[in-house]
Amino acid sequence: MKLTTVGAPGPHVTETKVTRADLPKVLEYGWGGNDMRWELEAHDGGTRLTLWTSIDRRFISMGAAGWHICLDVLDRLLSGTPIGRLGGHRRAIGTLVCLWCRLQAEGAGYAERS
Repeated sequence: MKLTTVGAPGPHVTETKVTRADLPKVLEYGWGGNDMRWELEAHDGGTRLTLWTSIDRRFISMGAAGWHICLDVLDRLLSGTPIGRLGGHRRAIGTLVCLWCRLQAEGAGYAERS
């Protein structure tokens, strides 16, 4: 399978192998040396998306913050108010970097307590 970034300044294609596909509910594959698992399930009249990924313990808060932002962008797209590509928009990029730093710090604090 080929994974391709969308909206990036240049194409970035990653080759991977699907390890499980129980369509339309589960998709598993490797990406960047990590295992990825996406699950869809009915929930409160809608659909819940769950992402499971293996992240090196040293990078859990950074990875979680990054995925949090990705899923927020996906939520905006699905709700009809897409954010669009942020390249060149310094204020928007600065806002996301601040959000990422805050989420990473909160995640690091949680990891230390657990």
